[in-house]
Amino acid sequence: MNFRVDFANLNIEINTKYEYTYNLCKDYLTEGEPVFTVSPTDEQVDREIEISEFTPPRGYAESICTYRLISEEMPMYNRIIFHGAVISYKNNGYIFTAPSGTGKTTHISLWKKYIEGVDIVNGDKPLLQIENGKVIAYATPYAGKEGYQNHSSAEIKGICLIVRGNENRIRKVRAGEILTQLMNQLYLPEKPEATLKTLDLLDELVKTVPLYVLECDISEEAVKTSFEMLTGEKYED
Repeated sequence: MNFRVDFANLNIEINTKYEYTYNLCKDYLTEGEPVFTVSPTDEQVDREIEISEFTPPRGYAESICTYRLISEEMPMYNRIIFHGAVISYKNNGYIFTAPSGTGKTTHISLWKKYIEGVDIVNGDKPLLQIENGKVIAYATPYAGKEGYQNHSSAEIKGICLIVRGNENRIRKVRAGEILTQLMNQLYLPEKPEATLKTLDLLDELVKTVPLYVLECDISEEAVKTSFEMLTGEKYED
């Protein structure tokens, strides 16, 4: 199959053997002129299945290969893949990031539950455009098992690393305090040039966006704690 998608305001041509990726990307289809093309091979799909924690269908594996190939090219267009959940509130975006299973998806779901006007841009693997002194997060159809995405974007005003805790508290941190954790949330390309560009973009990211560490449980109080620090507004019960 041959089709084009709009990811992070870039048009990309995709060639696949199976329909899974096309169906996944239906909301992102475009007829615009592509800036690059990706074509997963059978060997790459085989490798994806081999390294997977389970045995995925070939169509699913091909879709992961497709995003991996896209991720290899994106840094050269000032964009990176970041493992995190992005919400928007009053036209501002906030990223909650953490290792899988720590609770970022739960936390953004609580924001959605308790705060009027919150939208979930992407629940797992957004694209970040880092350029001209701004960081814009874009939704992608690669949004985790919950599928939280709405094909939108938001300018990022804060990145919050979540850690589990018995108390709810948040603090602003310097980049050096959580740089290793943030690097672990990036997709690092195999191509040396793209890797170096990714690291340059990470450096610009942490200089541009305020960084926080949130210790929290899964309560409304956790939402209040992060909301008031990130937005500067008073939380209304």
